[in-house]
Amino acid sequence: MPVRQGEPCAGLWRVQTGLLCAAIVSGDGRELWLDVMGPGDVVGDTAGVHAAWTVRALRPTRLVAARRAWGNDALADRTARLASTVADLAWLDVPGRVEGRLRDLADRFGRPVPGGVEIPFALRHDDLAPLAATTRESTSRAIRDLTEAGRIARVGRGRYVVRTPPRGLGG
Repeated sequence: MPVRQGEPCAGLWRVQTGLLCAAIVSGDGRELWLDVMGPGDVVGDTAGVHAAWTVRALRPTRLVAARRAWGNDALADRTARLASTVADLAWLDVPGRVEGRLRDLADRFGRPVPGGVEIPFALRHDDLAPLAATTRESTSRAIRDLTEAGRIARVGRGRYVVRTPPRGLGG
């Protein structure tokens, strides 16, 4: 079920297992990742609608056809995530965007560990850069700054724990 920017969609699918990214690709090949999708998320759109972005697998993925009633709620969730991403891109600095995207992934897919929530898959700086609309170099600096500030912890190559802020301090 490929979804390619500008081509008609084959329908709406629910991610059963795996991990995908949705990206807008510029004419010169640059990517802006709009979302990372995993189990329970929807991919595609109404059959025949031209895709606004390209979707590709980051991990082996299994999809099932989405039921109409369920699909409407999932589309609303996806729209809310996209609106939040756009606001972050417009209003936050690079460390704020990187942290925001890591927090989103931790909220949606993470598992609690002492002191925070671990994202259960590896993310290279090359993955985080288009997700935060920045360069790999700026992403590396942001990861270093967030780690030094205690906002995140690296727990292996490309693996992160998003620290739980102390009560009363907010996110």
